[in-house]
Amino acid sequence: MYVVIVCYKCGQLLLAKTDQKTRQCSYCETRLILDKTKKVASAKTAQEASILIRALKRKKNVKTLELDFTG
Repeated sequence: MYVVIVCYKCGQLLLAKTDQKTRQCSYCETRLILDKTKKVASAKTAQEASILIRALKRKKNVKTLELDFTG
């Protein structure tokens, strides 16, 4: 099993195995303790988790664009 987590330093979405205790953020190099990270989704395979991350990033970008146009 895999989880999609949010880096608590830079806010980027990352993929981690559920049996891992730590994960290094590939964006800001912070060592994350998985018990302390926000988990936003779970998946059975790495490929499913990767698809979830792409979808969540697209959704986040759409919300950002909506905020830009309403402001």
